[in-house]
Amino acid sequence: MGNSEQIFAIAIGLKDPWHIEKIIFSKEQSQLDIYLKFTRGSTFMMDDQQEYTAYDTSDRTWQHLDFFQHKCYLHAKVPKVKQADGKIKTYPVPWARKGSGFTLLFEAFSMLLIENEMPVNKVAKVVKVYPNRLWNVFNYWISKAHKQDIIEDLDKIGFDETSVRKGHDYITTMVDLNTRRVLFATEGKGADCIKKALHTLMKKQSI
Repeated sequence: MGNSEQIFAIAIGLKDPWHIEKIIFSKEQSQLDIYLKFTRGSTFMMDDQQEYTAYDTSDRTWQHLDFFQHKCYLHAKVPKVKQADGKIKTYPVPWARKGSGFTLLFEAFSMLLIENEMPVNKVAKVVKVYPNRLWNVFNYWISKAHKQDIIEDLDKIGFDETSVRKGHDYITTMVDLNTRRVLFATEGKGADCIKKALHTLMKKQSI
């Protein structure tokens, strides 16, 4: 492995059995393509807590963070294994979540921009993707965080209806008045939104 490949392997966070097979840079397309490969004969721990060798692979591509002004993509032949129960499953690679076309670093950077109050449409322009794809990333991580959120010592709540644009598009939020923490948010306003918020709160309190 050359010096440049070693540097990129460190930047991506590759660990055995994964390594960089080749790097192709296209000046005309302003694009960097990094091809990853696993060592032949390697075993992979699956969700049944057993290790298997790959019997087949499937080609996958993920958009990574830009390399300076150049678009960057990771490509890999992802191992497919046949488990002891006969089920055929694809190994979940460590640099991307299942079903995503982006690397975890790409998603983390995008979420950081959104968390710093940059509108999703503007973030989409910065990372050069369609807004709908970024909304999918946003919804996944917000849903995951919401499910893991624990509400404790709640004794006082309040509701706020905020206009996103002047005279249009309201958002209703439910807030813990003691900690000033947003517990729930939904599009719209009125009694239906409050019912939805209370229903969600009761579901979380009963978990």
